[in-house]
Order: sequence, then structure tokens, then C-alpha cells
Amino acid sequence: MPRLGWRIGALALLGGVLVPTVALAQAGFYFTPSFSFAEVYDDNLFFTASNPESDFISRFTPAIQAGYQSDPLTILGRYSFDAEVYADHPELNSPQVRQRASIDLNYLPTRLLTLSFNGGYFETQTPSELNVLTGLQVGRSRAHSRSFAPSLVYQFNPLTTGTGGYTFTRDEASGGVSTDTHAINLAFDRRFTPRDTGSLGYTFRDYVFGDNGTTAGNDTVTSHLLTLGWTREIIPLISVTLRAGPRFSQGSVEPDLYASIGYKLKSGELSLTYAKSQNTVIGQAGTVNTDSVVASFRYEVVRLLQVSAGAGFFRNTQEGSEVKTYSLNLGASYPITAWLTLVGSYQFNYQQGALGSATATAGGPGQDIFHNIVSVSLVATYPIRVH
Repeated sequence: MPRLGWRIGALALLGGVLVPTVALAQAGFYFTPSFSFAEVYDDNLFFTASNPESDFISRFTPAIQAGYQSDPLTILGRYSFDAEVYADHPELNSPQVRQRASIDLNYLPTRLLTLSFNGGYFETQTPSELNVLTGLQVGRSRAHSRSFAPSLVYQFNPLTTGTGGYTFTRDEASGGVSTDTHAINLAFDRRFTPRDTGSLGYTFRDYVFGDNGTTAGNDTVTSHLLTLGWTREIIPLISVTLRAGPRFSQGSVEPDLYASIGYKLKSGELSLTYAKSQNTVIGQAGTVNTDSVVASFRYEVVRLLQVSAGAGFFRNTQEGSEVKTYSLNLGASYPITAWLTLVGSYQFNYQQGALGSATATAGGPGQDIFHNIVSVSLVATYPIRVH
């Protein structure tokens, strides 16, 4: 579903890294082993407002991607983990600082019907990586996210498409609150002109929080969202999407908004997105209201040299408290050979305020926190077709 896809996609791009991918168009079985080695400098390991601790980190990431591809059926599975060695904080050394696993399945029983299934698992010692939709930066702890999402798309006629799906997500952080999210999504899209498409959508969400925390005496929050949307291709290179509607939650009504503009360059793309939505924070009970503005840029400067940039502003509020987060991501990649790529990235985060224990740090709530991460890595990838 769109929410799950956005989350997984954002996780892949969070560091501003342009990871090399391999496209295998012919039908058959294949697998792609890869290995990356990175040197990382982190100037605020524990994300504190005072006395930040820095370190140099050696990161090793083996990964494998395997699947089957044909006209009616596509199956793709991925698994990777990060092992890290710290120069000055050996107590943080771990053979599995992160683990990622996912499976994607698409099946076309007829040309009008598409059935899909997406499942994912992400384990990390830096739970900020899971706060994709809120942008919130939090301290180090072991965190997990599990999700699965069956869905279907049916084409009623050449101009009208219907989509339905269910998404389940469980987020947990050590010493924090667990969150189960159940979401049902229904949508109809209608193309009115070659350049204009309208949409009507309904989303139901049920958030269930663990026993370690409550939300105003309640451990469950439900919401109903009705939206109308419009996508306009102004010219072949520029498109605009608008989507808005009321969100009914816990006896109140709030607007839910989404607006984006995209521009395709000859060798890249630009995008700007604004969103106003309701989300959750890893390890914390209750929902937060999020306003975000995100800009992204990708361009091939010269042949094979890809650069990217992204900037974001996130404002999260909950029961009178407020957190503002500013982020900047820069990345570049260059294939040295057909199977070896050099990748560099820079991440900057600046955060003001706190939402309870989940975003409080050793510096105390309300203080400014800065965080910089620089990394350089070599990524080796070797696709193999089995049949």
C-alpha cells in the first residue's frame, strides 16, 4: 500500500546514498550477492544536547537479493545486515547492528487484476531510522519494525482503476512502548483527460499501544480518513499532485493534506512535497500530528556520476509539546567497474524540543541537538542468472 511503500522507499534513501541497482528484464530465476565496506564518522553517537561523543566506525554489509521474474509472476526477496566496529567505543561493537529483510510478490491472474504482497523486517540500534514519516531523531536503543501488506488493483475500464489493501505494522523499542498499526485502504482513480487523473480514497487506521504506556488513559487510537485527489501533468516534464480530506480521530476532526510537484530533468529529477498527517513515533505511546516539507534532487553530473540532495523540515506536535527537525542529506556514487561502485554521503540533523521520553535526551527536553554523519563506502555487486 502507498504508506508502506513510502516508508520502505524512504528508508532506502534516508542516508542520501545512491545505491547501485541491477535490472534483469528476462524471465527466470536470479540472485544478486553484494558486499559493502564503509568508513563512517558520527559526531553525536547518542544524540545528546550536551557533551556529544563522536567516533569513527568501520561498517561491513553483506547482502543478497534473489527472485523470480516472468510476465504473470514476480517474486523478490532481500536480506542484509550491518556489522560495525567502533574505534573509541568498543562496547558498541556488534556483528548485527542492523538487519533488513523484505519480500515482494506481484501476480497477474488476468490482465485486469493485479495481486500483491509486501513484507518487511527492520532491526536497528539507531531507531531514528524508523521515524521516516516524522523525521524525529531519538537516542540509541534496540528497535524492531515488522510489516506485511496484501493488496489488489483492478482495472474496471481503460480509464478507471480500483485499489484495496490491508497493512499491519508492529514497531517496538527496548524500554519503550510497542505499537501495532492496522490500516485498510480503498481508492478509486479515474482519468478524465490525457493529463488529468482524479482519485477518491478512504483509509481506516487502528493504533494499539503496548502496556508500557497509554494515551490519555486509552491504549487505542482509531482514525477514519476521506480524501479527494487530483494529478495534473502540466507539461510532459512537470506533474502536480494534490490530495486532501478530513480525518476523524478520537472525537476530533483534522485536515489531512498532501501536495507535491515533480520535474523530470534530462539526466535527473526534482521534487517538492508537503504533507500534513497523523503518525506514530517508535517507542512512544500516542499519535503525533506531523507537518513536513521535503525537497529532493537527483542528477547525473557527468556520465555515470550520480549526485543526490535532500532537505526536510518536520514539525511534530502532541498534547501541547512540539518538536522541530531540520535535515539535509547529500550523496554521490560512481561505478569504478561494472561490479564495484564508490559511494559517499553526508547527513545533517538539527532538532529542537522533545515529545516525552521517546525524544528526550541526556541534554534534557527543549535543548538544541546537532548531528552530523559522513560516510565513504565501496559496494560490490554481482548479479547471477540461474535459469
